[in-house]
Amino acid sequence: MRMSTVTAPTGEGPYYIAGTAQLTGGELNYTDLPGDPIKIVGHVYSGADTSKPLAGAKIEIWQADSDGFYHPEGNGDIGKYDPNQIALRGYVLTHGAGAFQFTSIYPGHYWGRTRHIHVRVSAPGHGGMFTQIIVPAKPSDDTIPENDMIARYLPQANYVTFRDDNGVRTAGFDFFIAAD
Repeated sequence: MRMSTVTAPTGEGPYYIAGTAQLTGGELNYTDLPGDPIKIVGHVYSGADTSKPLAGAKIEIWQADSDGFYHPEGNGDIGKYDPNQIALRGYVLTHGAGAFQFTSIYPGHYWGRTRHIHVRVSAPGHGGMFTQIIVPAKPSDDTIPENDMIARYLPQANYVTFRDDNGVRTAGFDFFIAAD
């Protein structure tokens, strides 16, 4: 059962790039980088419960590739980068019932960080909120959520578990954001 609270925010973190494009068909891995396919599905709600789904909420997404590298390893506005440098970045919009989905590849880990996906969620009258979706570590990972400098302070609501959905690892994640 969900506790009555909004989604735990994190700092913006490195490598946030403003002005990325809307994802075609929700596909974050539009450059076909190697990796295991995943899908994240969920909803965006106003407040701490499911009574007010938010249509038209914007979910900006960025993550490391399967080797733990960002494309690019920089931040700022999209205009300062060549389009060929951009991968695993973009956004989706929620529809009528506040629902969204996107597909990608299983994110890699890197020194000091467990596997995760960065998101910024915003909606009219709700500003913007940064957080992270923590995905399960793999057995060979040297950094797991319990010793990750950010993940260890996030509530269990920020952690996902994958299930098989027709051969694609799929996880649910709902965002609960506070109104301005």
